[in-house]
Amino acid sequence: MPGLLAFHAHPDDESLSMGGTLARYADAGEHVVVVTATNGEAGEIHNHPDPESIRGRLGEVRIAELHEAARILGVSAVELLGYRDSGMMGTEDNLRTECFWQADFMEAVGRLVAVIRRHRPEVITCYDPYGGYGHPDHIQVHRIGTAAFFGAADIGRFPPSGGEEPWQPSKLYWSTWPRERSRQARRTMVAMGMITAEEAEQEPDHGAREDDITTRLDVREWFDRKWGAVLAHHTQIAEDSWFRTLPDEVRREGFGRETFMAVFSRVEAPRDAPDLFGGLR
Repeated sequence: MPGLLAFHAHPDDESLSMGGTLARYADAGEHVVVVTATNGEAGEIHNHPDPESIRGRLGEVRIAELHEAARILGVSAVELLGYRDSGMMGTEDNLRTECFWQADFMEAVGRLVAVIRRHRPEVITCYDPYGGYGHPDHIQVHRIGTAAFFGAADIGRFPPSGGEEPWQPSKLYWSTWPRERSRQARRTMVAMGMITAEEAEQEPDHGAREDDITTRLDVREWFDRKWGAVLAHHTQIAEDSWFRTLPDEVRREGFGRETFMAVFSRVEAPRDAPDLFGGLR
């Protein structure tokens, strides 16, 4: 069952960052797997009359939202690594021993290696080296995901157990977004009176420089599915967030294209091919 395995930090990251890509390849008949590192316990709670009443079971709520989003996108399987949400750097959540940021590196890579060996994907995605915007769990997804891509075939570091077989994935991509998209969002915020025009044009400190992006997928055909999956994460997307108040045509144009950095390939394929399976199909 070769296909695509997308590694993400929290429930909702899969839809926001590459929901159109997941839907595209699911529709193409690929075995599409979403692996989520944490249950999202440290997230904010929106769209609920009494947020604190569900704080103690927020992880459970967010996992249910994840499964609904995956259903909308046509994802074949959802896998959970089982770590606690780390929260932002320097917060109390970030210091908890059970959070993803504090996880033992080799143990965490081993958990993901086991999932890769079970599903045997040809293509793996994780995040860029800065996790897009510096969240500890996103940085860990980059570190753990990149290592597991190579570790899945490494029987020296990760001896097979429980009947599993080593597996050699073919292609690794880092999911990211262009900084121009951040500027476009800021320009919308200017129109809403949230920031100044000068602030909008400053160089963003998140996302990737245009020169570093290799792979651009036009997923506007699947945007309605992507947006439906985003909204399935009901507790995470505030009704009055700038993201939801964007004009539909602006949102569709800005988030209907998803971008990646081609990192490693064991098959011959142009780095800028608009297809994660380039060279494989």
